[in-house]
Amino acid sequence: MKYVFAILLAVLAAWSLLAVVLVPPDEAKGRAPLMWVSDNNPARVEQIDNFNRLFPDCFLRLDPNNTGVQKIIVQSCSGIGPDIIDVYGIRQLQTYVDAGILLDVTDVAKERGFDPSKTYAKAEGMLTLDGRQFCYPCNVNVDIIIYNKNLFDKYDVPYPPTDRVISWTEFIEKYATPLTVRRKGKSLPECFGFCNDSWEELIYQAGGSFFTQDGARCVVDSPEAIAGAQLHRDLMHRFNVSPNPIQKEGMSSEGGWGQGWINFFGSQRIASIKIGKWSLIRLRRFLSDQNELFRKRHPGVVIPTDEAECRAWHRKWMNEHEEPQDLPPARLGAMHVPHFDGRPPLVVLDCRSAAINKLSPHRDKAVNFLSYLAGETYCQTINDGADALPGNPEFATLKRQINPEWPGEDDLHDLTNKATDWGQTREVSPYVDGATTYRFIGAQIDRIDADPRADVAEAMRAAAEDVNREIRKNIERDKTLRERYERADVGCVRTK
Repeated sequence: MKYVFAILLAVLAAWSLLAVVLVPPDEAKGRAPLMWVSDNNPARVEQIDNFNRLFPDCFLRLDPNNTGVQKIIVQSCSGIGPDIIDVYGIRQLQTYVDAGILLDVTDVAKERGFDPSKTYAKAEGMLTLDGRQFCYPCNVNVDIIIYNKNLFDKYDVPYPPTDRVISWTEFIEKYATPLTVRRKGKSLPECFGFCNDSWEELIYQAGGSFFTQDGARCVVDSPEAIAGAQLHRDLMHRFNVSPNPIQKEGMSSEGGWGQGWINFFGSQRIASIKIGKWSLIRLRRFLSDQNELFRKRHPGVVIPTDEAECRAWHRKWMNEHEEPQDLPPARLGAMHVPHFDGRPPLVVLDCRSAAINKLSPHRDKAVNFLSYLAGETYCQTINDGADALPGNPEFATLKRQINPEWPGEDDLHDLTNKATDWGQTREVSPYVDGATTYRFIGAQIDRIDADPRADVAEAMRAAAEDVNREIRKNIERDKTLRERYERADVGCVRTK
């Protein structure tokens, strides 16, 4: 097996070297050339232009086709990796740090103003490992629930409160159930009340954890974690307010639904969706297309602006017209993600961060980019594009986020800002890779999603056993991990 891996490593290195050879002539013209591996979001053009203007001794370019984690590790170890690397969450950060390719920026971050004190209080766990900082957020996300007021009006359901966080029980009874409307003789409902819950978030909301505090044992088989996973399954198979995997496939194949949760919501067949405000990037396009289509098909129709008249008009129109092309553009509302019964509010706080390749010959110049991410110019591009929240909360005010071209979004921005107060970052263990943990637990979650008869407690016990078996294997074969484990005097998974 090791020979196969060596061959694959050599092939990847050769491909990477070829790519470098084929790169067009350098445009840096005496400036330090920097390559940023990130997605090809249109906002990157402005973000890169601003950086190059603010740091004239640097020349930043984007590489959107090189985002595979293993590919980046191989290239970096071969000396031809990017200078700046996007890191999606704590699990990827752990993988990159374990591979030894990220620059420790703890000291320079304090000097340059992008240390953890310059981001959200709950975000430090996404930037550091073992007390050392390796990255800074490009954006920060917490989910809220975005809902379609048109569907609430159609089915005469009152809008949810914005001044308090309701429980899942109240949400299911008052909103998700009344908005899940069955169609006679049809396998799919006319409308689902809710979609896109997060089993990870529900486990945390129920008081569960993924690991013991020392990271030496997986505990997703605890009663609290099982309760969170049970609610995730119940939303689909007990309360039937959220599409199960079979229904999701049916929605994809049925005309008008499109693909993916945002498309399902945009098609006005799902009343509410748990998602980050970054979804506005696509939802705004939906609304523009819906408005244009509606005006073409109904050129003489005027939608009232008075709130009471508007609700009455939408209730009547939505009940008289079923074809998607005849529906008026969705009107967006927002509420906080419900809390688990008997527990305080909690949402998972996550981010896309940037880190520096410590093997880059331009790593000292690349540090400028992390400083730039914490500054006003970059943060305002995140506000303008509604791409979640900027990494520096100093520039994440409601006043900066409101876009006059898109009225009606104020609650989405305001509730997102407030939800950061009860953010929870994901856990990782030093004894097992985060991606491996997610794969083992996710496999069991997929099983309970697909089979309403599957025993949730048994599935979570199986997931914990799989992860703990991997922890034991890693400790046995890795001297460094074994020494760390023994220094910590951990006895919960002591190997023989």
